[in-house]
Amino acid sequence: MPRADFRRSIRIVLGSARLTRRGITFLALGVGVGIAGFALGIPILLYVSCFALALPLVAVTFVRTRESSLSVSRRFSFPVVEAGNTTAVTLRVDNGSKRATTPVRWRDALPWRPWVTENGWLPRLSVKSGLASGRSAAQLSYALTPTKRGVFEIGPLVVEATDPFELAWGAWNVGSVTPLVVTPRVAQLATTALIAQSGDGEARVVQRRSSGDDDDAMTREYRRGDAMRRVHWKASARHGSLMVRQEEQHSYPEARIIVDTRREGYPDASRATVLRAVGDNGLSQSHSARFEWVVAMLASAAVQLRREGFLVQIIETGQSQLTDAATLHRRSSAEQELLTRLAALAPIESPAEWWGEPSSRSFARGPVIALVANPEPATVDFLLSQATSTVLAVAFVVEPSSGFGDRERFGAAKRPPLAEELRAAGWKVISVQSFDDVADVWNLYVTESRVSRERH
Repeated sequence: MPRADFRRSIRIVLGSARLTRRGITFLALGVGVGIAGFALGIPILLYVSCFALALPLVAVTFVRTRESSLSVSRRFSFPVVEAGNTTAVTLRVDNGSKRATTPVRWRDALPWRPWVTENGWLPRLSVKSGLASGRSAAQLSYALTPTKRGVFEIGPLVVEATDPFELAWGAWNVGSVTPLVVTPRVAQLATTALIAQSGDGEARVVQRRSSGDDDDAMTREYRRGDAMRRVHWKASARHGSLMVRQEEQHSYPEARIIVDTRREGYPDASRATVLRAVGDNGLSQSHSARFEWVVAMLASAAVQLRREGFLVQIIETGQSQLTDAATLHRRSSAEQELLTRLAALAPIESPAEWWGEPSSRSFARGPVIALVANPEPATVDFLLSQATSTVLAVAFVVEPSSGFGDRERFGAAKRPPLAEELRAAGWKVISVQSFDDVADVWNLYVTESRVSRERH
């Protein structure tokens, strides 16, 4: 059976049996022979007609009896898997009916093409009883390699049965679906060497004594990049050179990633798949190529900066979908928490009167990365406010692909092109396409950061 027809059948005809083309041929033959026998008065043709008509009906009845009470449990070797990686799916099928089953074909339904797995044979299952011979449960397995991020429903198991002459065919669902979380692919990125661009300079883990006044504080010589607020002027006067305090509390270089998650910022997003409110029940999947590139860069950049020692703060322009995972700490589990949340990240329609969490209104104290496509004026204004002379600000702007242009900027008053507006405010702008490799684009960012570092 063609896969398209199979997909249609498991949506419409599941739990029932129907005739195959061969069965329909037998049925038509029986009707034709019966009419001929009646018209010509030949009794033998009437017998043949009855036989030809009865055979498909018996086949349908036979297929209907193949349906039995089966229970299915499904588990993945990796319930959270990175896009492009493989997870093994194991299914346990138990016979819960009072009669043994016959061997049938099975497929597991998939949420992407070809919609189902390859055919497999489910062996005969005996009655679940200690006195019965044979096995009452079977274990099935196959490998699954999702290519795109998202939260997908795998299943249900689809069981197919036919009669020995293949005159009738039937299929029915067994068990329920099992969610599979597919995280974005994390690309291997080059090291940024941006610690000197952070607010307190190269030495971010410093010490301060808890006893004594400022005159007794431990000091050291000034190093390039140290904040002037830490200069100990009395000690500097005594030594004849700048001295700075050594603090006891631990602080780490900070990095901020601003990601545009408003639906209006992605003209290529499908309205049918947009989340209308945060926390909606059900699964959704974005169909914006530009947003998918943004998510891929967000995942890779956040992980890379965290591994370099940065405390990464992620700011969404729409209502928060990452919640507590928006701050990427030095804990090893923080990466997995973020990537799991990114699996379901989608462009959302936020209320017009809402913009930004309160924490996003503060100024960045370290490098700032912006990931946008066609941001709204309010988003652009926020980006302009985030660029200061003391931090490196780089914006990745995902341009429309060939043949697809952005709308005019939301019908707002005439404003300069986005790249020009950002550059005028001090941003480094890198224009990309949705098909560009994330690692290659990141190399441009590393180059920009090194140039900025040398200038400072």
